[in-house]
This record gives sequence, C-alpha cells and structure tokens, in this order.
Amino acid sequence: MTHLSAPRRIRRTLGSTVMALGLVTGVAATTAVAAPHQSEDPREWERVLREEVSADSAARLSEAMSTYPGLVGTEGAARRAAYSVDMLTSWGLNAKLESYDVYASVPENIAVTMTGPEHRSLEVKEPPFPWHQNFDDVVVGYNAYSPAGDVTADVVYVNYGLPEDYAKLEELGVDVEGKIVLARYGNSFRGVKTQVAEEHGAAGVILYSDPADDGFTRGPVYPDGPWRNADGIQRGSVQYLFTYPGDPLTPGEPSVPGTPRLDPSEAENLPAIPTTPISYGQAQHLLAALEGPRAPEDWQGGLDLDYRVGPGPTTVHLDLDIAYEQIPVNDVVVEIPGSVYPEQKVVLGAHYDSWAYGTKDDVSGWVTLMETARAMSTLLDQGWRPKRTIVLAGWDGEEYGLLGATEWAEQHRADLVDNAVVYLNMDGAGGGKNFSASSVPALDEVLTDIAKEVADPNHGTVYANWQQSSGAQRPVPGRLGSGSDYTAFLDHLGIASADFGTSTPAGEYHSAYDDLHMMRNFLDPGYTYHAVAAAYAGTFALRMADSDVLPMTYSDYAVEVVRHLRALDEAQADAAVVDLRPAYDAARDWRAATRQLENAAVRAEGHGLDAINDALIAQERALIQEEGLPGREWFKHMVYAPGLYTGYAVQPLSAIDDAIAAGDAATAAKYRDLLVESMRQAADTARHAAMR
Repeated sequence: MTHLSAPRRIRRTLGSTVMALGLVTGVAATTAVAAPHQSEDPREWERVLREEVSADSAARLSEAMSTYPGLVGTEGAARRAAYSVDMLTSWGLNAKLESYDVYASVPENIAVTMTGPEHRSLEVKEPPFPWHQNFDDVVVGYNAYSPAGDVTADVVYVNYGLPEDYAKLEELGVDVEGKIVLARYGNSFRGVKTQVAEEHGAAGVILYSDPADDGFTRGPVYPDGPWRNADGIQRGSVQYLFTYPGDPLTPGEPSVPGTPRLDPSEAENLPAIPTTPISYGQAQHLLAALEGPRAPEDWQGGLDLDYRVGPGPTTVHLDLDIAYEQIPVNDVVVEIPGSVYPEQKVVLGAHYDSWAYGTKDDVSGWVTLMETARAMSTLLDQGWRPKRTIVLAGWDGEEYGLLGATEWAEQHRADLVDNAVVYLNMDGAGGGKNFSASSVPALDEVLTDIAKEVADPNHGTVYANWQQSSGAQRPVPGRLGSGSDYTAFLDHLGIASADFGTSTPAGEYHSAYDDLHMMRNFLDPGYTYHAVAAAYAGTFALRMADSDVLPMTYSDYAVEVVRHLRALDEAQADAAVVDLRPAYDAARDWRAATRQLENAAVRAEGHGLDAINDALIAQERALIQEEGLPGREWFKHMVYAPGLYTGYAVQPLSAIDDAIAAGDAATAAKYRDLLVESMRQAADTARHAAMR
C-alpha cells in the first residue's frame, strides 16, 4: 500500500511566522528612491510605471517563492505570506495580513491499488528531479474536499465524465452504480465530474490527464519539453464551486470568530463520494486491463491501447485517509490611499498559494502584482498619488476553493458594495507568452485600449499579441464564469470584473513540475512576460484610479445582453417556454439610457461628474438580485454565472437558460422578470445621472 503523508502544517499564527522569518526570507529586490517627477497628465504616470517594471526584479521574486511548495495551511504558504509582507514593506507600502480559519481537507494517507486482474500499488506522487528542493513538502496527488473513502469496486471508463458521456454509456448498456469511474481531465471543472458521477450512483472517482490532452502526443514532455510526462499528476479541488465557493460552513459570511457555522452535513458544496487523481502512466495499467464494449472513437485517448469502458475485470481499491479541520488562510493586502475619492476602491488580486511549487500557478500572477506594486512605490516617491484608492491583494487558498478572496469579499461586503469600482484578477498573469483576457462587457473597451498601448517585445504591442493568440483581427475579451478569485466580486457582489493572463501551451498544470525549470526553459524564459503583464496591470490600475470619468461602457453591456437573449430564443425555437420580449425591451431601454449617460460624461464637471461615476459604478450592482439563482442563492448576478455542468465556463442568463432546458415556464418567467427589473433599475440610475 502506498503511504504518503501531508506536508508540514501550520501550528501557530502567521503573525509569529512573519516575525520569525523577518527580512531574511528571500532575495531582497530593493528600490532606490527616485527623483521627484512632476506631471499632471495621468497618462504620463502610466508611461513612467511601464518603464519601471523589470523582468529581472520579477525573476528574483519568482525564484524566492518557487523553491518550496506553497499549499494553503502549510508552512510554505506562511513563508510566502511573510516574504511578501517583508518585500512590500521594504518598498514603503503598508502591507498587512487579513486572516481566516476555514474548514478544509487535509490528506493523511492516499493509496490507490489495482486489485484485479493483477495486484499493483499505483504511484500517487511524482518522482523528484535533482533541482527540486523541499520535495518532501510537495503534497501527495489528491483532490481537496474529497471525502475520505475506503472503496473496492470494478472500474468503468467514462471519458470526460460529462452528462452526455453517461448517456452514451447507457446506450452501451453499461451501468456505473456502485462502480469506481475513471474520467479524464478536460472539458469541465473536475468538481462537475464528481457531481455527475455522484448523480449516477458511482462509488468513487479516479481522475487522470490523458496524453491526448496535455501529454506526449502534443510534443516533448518535461523535463525536455513543456508537456506532461507519464508521472505528472493534476491535483485540484472538487469543491462544488458552482454552488458556492469559500468556506463550506459559512456561505455568504466570512469565516471569522463569531460567525455561525453550518454542520458539515449541511454544507451544500461538498461532494459525497471519494475522488483522487493519478498520472496517465498509472492510469494506463487500469485502462489496458479493461474489457467490455469498445469506447466510442471520440473517447479514444493518446495511450497506445484500445480504450474500452468496462466494467471490469479491472478492479481498484481506493483508500483515502483525509481529515477535515480548520486551517489558516492569510491574505496579504496593500492599500494606496486615494487623494480625491479615497472611499472609491480599485482592487487588483492574485493568489499566492499553489498545489506544489506553482511557479506558473500562481506564483507568476502574484509576482506580477508585486512587481506592479514595486513600480507604484517608485511613482509614489516621485509625487504621484492616485485619485482613488488602489488595493493590491495576495489571496491565499484559491486552489482549494477561492477561499481567501471569497472570505475577504464577504467580510468587506458593505464597503465593497458601496465603493468598489472594479476588480482585476491575475491568475497566471505572467506565466507564458500568449495574451488573453476576460471581463464583463463594460470593460471590453478599456482592456483593448490598454493592450494597444503596452509594449510587447515580440509583437510590438500586447494587442498584436492578442490578435495572434486569439486568431481574431479584433479580439474581444471572453466572459467570466468561475474558477478563480473574481467569482465573489462579480457573481456575489456585482462588482465589474476582469481577468487577464499570459500562457504557453503546456502540461504542467497542478503538478509537481510547475516549477522554475518549466518557467525558465519553456513558459517565460527571461521573465519577459512577467514584466509585460505587470505593465498591463499597472496601466489598468492607474487608468481606473485616475480617470476623471470611469472608462466603463455599459451601452456595450446592454448590446451583449440582447445577443444572449437571442441565443436563448434560438434554443427554444421549436417549443417556446418563455416570452423574452419584455427582456429585449428592457435591454434596449438600458442601452438608450447608458448612451445618454456616456454622452453626458463628455461635458460633465464637478458634482455632475461625481454623479456620472456613481451611476457607472451602480450599473453592475443593479444586475444583482438578492434572491440569487435557483438552488444556489449565493450566485446573485442575473447575467453571468458558471453553468451547473461547466464549472469554470460561463453560462449567460443561467437561470433562464436552465429553466428553458427543463421546460420550466414558471422559473423561466420569474428570472426573466428579475432580469428585467435589474436592467430597468440600471437604466433609471443612468438616465437620472445623465439629466443632472
């Protein structure tokens, strides 16, 4: 039996850890005090910031945090937080910790044993390479928030484990009830795979990354190339994020002393069946022994074998010893006070926790944000002061279930609802060469404008990079679902949000091989795109903080809602479930009102300008309805939410879409009316401000 224990866990407060580590926790990247630079032009300050960011500085920060794992609740995460506070403080910024105690899983022993037709103990952790330090602290391959389990059963191969895959198995006469299903990663969030298996009566789930998706069929594998080798294991959370993220026991409230907590049996975002990941090198043994019907052609993967679905004669014993306890989650937060509108906040965030070393995910995002902070500190030395307060946050516990960001947003709900202008997320922001972005439609224009202004050493501009990576002459940001730290800001509080990053096609995701070797050799050699991403993020922060009129275009949003409504109408063309004409009318009226607002902004000044900015901030808030979505009231946004069976991917007008699919006319009409109410409120707010 394979016996692997968890890395060392925190047994003291992070405050004592910070004091113990002091300023010797990493390579110092000090900044000399620059000569004062006087400018009244906000765009000039943006240019100065872009010149200040440094690939060498980003590399030093990355190297300081990538030689040890940073799993939430362990000494590694505490060490990263302490190092971050020390560095930010050394640059003259006021960094602090905001901490929570969150109910979470802790792996004790993880064992996967093939019991038939042969006996084989499967490896559940990658082997190290000579350059790996602190490898004993790399967590065993496991899925956060899986329950403990001791199950022996026949195996059934279920392709990606989506509802349509189970429908195909039913056609083949294969029943998964009481079986252990083997599903490959891809095409949905892993928690969806567990949920669907649970719905079909499976006794357990094994997940693996097939080489057809991110392994040797794509190119050379680690350490000789960027693709997943036969040992690489994709860890990850199976918390039901599509129900609600964050502490399972405090939905909607921060996990701080005094907050009532659910009994774990009442938590609605926890799976009921055990789930664990293995590598494709180990999955090959299970697949090769399977008999039963041949898997459909599009289920065939990259391994050199004939994929069959079973059940049997492959049998497996899952022995997952997973404890649950309160673990510390510690956010690193910096505020740069605004000089004109100090109550208004522009928030940027990236998580610093990782499954193993996490040099890409998400040391790169946090390093990029820290480099942005360092550049801002030099601007402060030169006399710059933002008009609005800028908040820079390093989130802990993202990998387990968006823990730190969700708890922080829930704790600061009143202030954020009143004052937050925008949230920019940076998950993997600097870890590759190809640019991409997602956002609410109101931010499309500003994201595009900044991409055209930020230099890219290989393409001329970030916009040209975006054109090439997207294959579109006029690239448009994607839309936000879930799976990263923007979720609480957009879906729960109604704060206009965006996410951007850089990526290189690779197979390191959530494995022990997401490390400095991968980054230096394949993902971002020279840390060029860490600097590009820092320049982009800094420009966005300054643009949102210092613009007289907030660069948010809600007439574009209304146009997008009309497109989403048309897609729903096409889906119900043969059998109409709900009349969407009232929603079309409301969207068009909203567009007219926001056009008035945008025209008024051109000539506004003084209190009229303040009213216009207040109305712009209020637009996204209007799309929140406290009742929330059916069966998952934590999600309150009427336009954007993750789909119940997509997990990460967005499902526009989710409640109406699901009701149409189910033929539920009453629910479809109810959420159509809530959408109409939201758009009318937004339109009234815009029109009132435009007429002042």
